[in-house]
Amino acid sequence: MDRKKQVFEIIRFTADKRQYYPASMEHESWMPENYVKHTEIEIPLGHSRYGGPVVDLPNGVEYPQDLQFAGQLDLSKFSAFDKSGLLPKTGQLIFFADLMEEKGKVIYADVPNEKLVRITREHEDNFYSGVLVDQIIAETETLEERFKEPEYDDEDVDEDGQVWDYFLGTEKSKIFGIYTHCQYSQEEIEEITFSDTILLLQIGENGFNDDGVFSVTIPKEDLKNLNFENCKFEWGQS
Repeated sequence: MDRKKQVFEIIRFTADKRQYYPASMEHESWMPENYVKHTEIEIPLGHSRYGGPVVDLPNGVEYPQDLQFAGQLDLSKFSAFDKSGLLPKTGQLIFFADLMEEKGKVIYADVPNEKLVRITREHEDNFYSGVLVDQIIAETETLEERFKEPEYDDEDVDEDGQVWDYFLGTEKSKIFGIYTHCQYSQEEIEEITFSDTILLLQIGENGFNDDGVFSVTIPKEDLKNLNFENCKFEWGQS
């Protein structure tokens, strides 16, 4: 099969219109109107979100001191859209990361939301602001969507007369599908996408990040076995 036309099932999700930041911070002039203090927004226990000072952890699990909270997913909301059956049906996936070191930790806990313990850790480092997940949608995508018509005569076109676009795909937040990194070539993206590596989380520029993509990958067998020790964390930005 032509790799450009291979169909990938993905779980795409959108961002709430508001972003929240630590209440200890002053409201800066550059902040848009949709920025509110974390104390001014209702965050249901266990609700899926990206970054911010508020995290809901299983009882007895500590916040890693050398990492920042990057997000959590309520799998009971996502698994209904998982046609692959790879995701657990219930529980939480909780992400911590250090973007500078490209390291992190993923915690899976099959704990009901009402049993989670809320922890607030205000800081001004990466992931200081948060965004709640709004809608979750089952979709498909193909590598063909990563190509565009050439703009200049000297561009290296493929057999279909198209050129690789390094930035297409950065607008999506999703689970599964084609890997995204605006500094990676077509060959590098294909090497990851058509391997046994699964895109466990991609946070894109659709209301979550202004510029850049946060990605977490996991070996397929590890995901099947609920082993999250070998996840890789990467930040891609031009």
